[in-house]
Amino acid sequence: MTKSPIVASLLIAALSFAAEAKTTASRTSAGDIVLANENASLTFGGGKDFQFKEFNMSGKDLLPAGGSTTYPWQLTYRGPVGENPQLRPQWGVYRGTEITDRDGVPAVKATWDMVLDDTPRWPVTVTVTLADDAAMPSFYIDASLPDDWVITDVEFPRITFKQIKGGKAIMPIAYGCEYNLSREGQLQTRYPSVTGSMQLMMMHDPAGNEGTVFFAPRDAEGGNKVMRMKMEGDNVTFQQEVTANYDWSKGGQFSLPYAVDAGYNPAGWHQTALEWYRPWALDTKWASQNLRDRHIAPWVEHADMWLRPGDVDDATMNAVRQALKYYGKGVGLHWYYWHNHPFDTHYPEYFPAKPGFKDMIAEAQQMGAHVTPYINGRLWDPAIDSYKAENAKEASCRKPDGTLYTEVYSSKVLNTVTCPASQLWQDKLHYLNRHILDSLGTDGVYMDQIGCAAAEPCYADNHGHGKGGGSWWPEAYRKVLTDMRQSFYTPDQAMTTEENAEPYIDLFDMMLVVNSPHAAYMRMVPLFPLIYSDRCVYSGFTYVPWNINDGSLRYMTMKSLLWGAQLGWVEPKLLMNEANRDEALMLKNLTKFRKDNHDIFFGGRFMSEFTPGGDNVTFDVPNYQPTPVVMGAEWIDVKGKRFYIVANMSDTDRTVTLPDGKSIKVKAFDAAKKAI
Repeated sequence: MTKSPIVASLLIAALSFAAEAKTTASRTSAGDIVLANENASLTFGGGKDFQFKEFNMSGKDLLPAGGSTTYPWQLTYRGPVGENPQLRPQWGVYRGTEITDRDGVPAVKATWDMVLDDTPRWPVTVTVTLADDAAMPSFYIDASLPDDWVITDVEFPRITFKQIKGGKAIMPIAYGCEYNLSREGQLQTRYPSVTGSMQLMMMHDPAGNEGTVFFAPRDAEGGNKVMRMKMEGDNVTFQQEVTANYDWSKGGQFSLPYAVDAGYNPAGWHQTALEWYRPWALDTKWASQNLRDRHIAPWVEHADMWLRPGDVDDATMNAVRQALKYYGKGVGLHWYYWHNHPFDTHYPEYFPAKPGFKDMIAEAQQMGAHVTPYINGRLWDPAIDSYKAENAKEASCRKPDGTLYTEVYSSKVLNTVTCPASQLWQDKLHYLNRHILDSLGTDGVYMDQIGCAAAEPCYADNHGHGKGGGSWWPEAYRKVLTDMRQSFYTPDQAMTTEENAEPYIDLFDMMLVVNSPHAAYMRMVPLFPLIYSDRCVYSGFTYVPWNINDGSLRYMTMKSLLWGAQLGWVEPKLLMNEANRDEALMLKNLTKFRKDNHDIFFGGRFMSEFTPGGDNVTFDVPNYQPTPVVMGAEWIDVKGKRFYIVANMSDTDRTVTLPDGKSIKVKAFDAAKKAI
């Protein structure tokens, strides 16, 4: 069929545009290699030394004058007789750069030949890829080594950027934290843990003029890593540090099993996270399903607030009764000191429960509450009988020298970190969970530290995983939690944990987020809700202080609602104290508001936070920062409808102005919504 001239010209234009959009890799007359697509352009020097000369995105060169001069990698090796060199490029022979591809994607490869025996014949290669439609480049590292050698630790990539003037850092600590940048010092995040809930770091301009530098390992298995920003004068080096798994070095060839992406977005950190992190995250095993497509214990879905009973005694139970009468049915009770030993001691020996605890559970349930008692999902006290009787040292995580990871908390008692891949520990978690559910009749179990504490590298021979780091740690918890869920948990029983490390999102019915740092030199930001509000049930905000009527609990309740968290997590004796009546009332009002709006808060999406205008004074919240008494957030409900949510922590009704210019009245200690 003959095409019309108009159709033909449109086709030619489309083909021309497609051709222009393709990635190109070319060598200049000066010998440099330029790798470029329509979004990014990278220039690597062609001289005798490695040079990352330019990194241009959106018309901006991200690198300092002269390029990123820091060494791009550091590898630690282990040889057959104990050799343990820590090698950088300067201890190798630089072979230069070449144009290549990786899995069909255009790339530039730089190679260094390292000396591990008598000659420089063991290459380390850094490959930078840039696909036709890629928003930013991806960085890979590989190495050859003798069959009886392994690589134990990796620093890669190390990229030095120009520091944004007046810029701040966004780190994935708990909900998210924003820190001031300085001329020296460093910030770090350890993943997966409360200090590294997600795999990204960003540097941004809070004034909105200079955009955002983005750095993100693309590790869909959730393995251990440290991400660090090092500030040096006008520059800041972004880097990743990984404890390698010995299996990554099998057959004389090492590869870090994922890429790291880095780039610049002229938008702010908020939009950058939405564009460059959330789409990747939703393809992972832990975030592929919306909350409404997951099985969540039905009572957790409707547990819009939690209480935190401590002791098993008459005073505690009287306060629980009073609180449940005040707040009504559906409250979650996260019960702590129910076992006959001081806290953080004698783990995992919890039984027998304190006298009367089972009856307290039954009474609370009759009043419509749901109980999840505390256990620790990671520690074993080496001084107790079961550690010796069950030969628990065989389940303990081992350092390379064979010693144990040992942690000390406020109890001052030594606790060893147990390897989640060991069959002994998996059997122990099975036993504890089943025994608690069956003998006490609880509605679930709270397993502390799984979503919070660090994944430690383990070098034991008998745990069924490759030595070192990697993804086996979250995979081991995935196995044991899934096995328990399938073998004896009923659909109405819930697993909960402390904190919100992303690889565990789909394994728990609820994640408690309270270790959030807050201080004058930093502020909390809603990074986690921005990415995962429709994928994860989370509760809490920060640890609740013992003095709650100074505005701090009202502030925490307001922010928890706006960020999508289930509310409360307050000790009932404290909450029911007459001196804290306003705090109890605000918690009751906002809990009702949350319960009435599950189409927003259960499966809907948090989109942004804002400060309403109008009648909105500022209050200096102790241990936080001066904050407007009315704050707001934009949400999208499960049907795609957009809403403004506003909450008022003051004792006065207030009429405030929304971002669309319209006004809304918010009652004292209450919340309101308005469709957009």
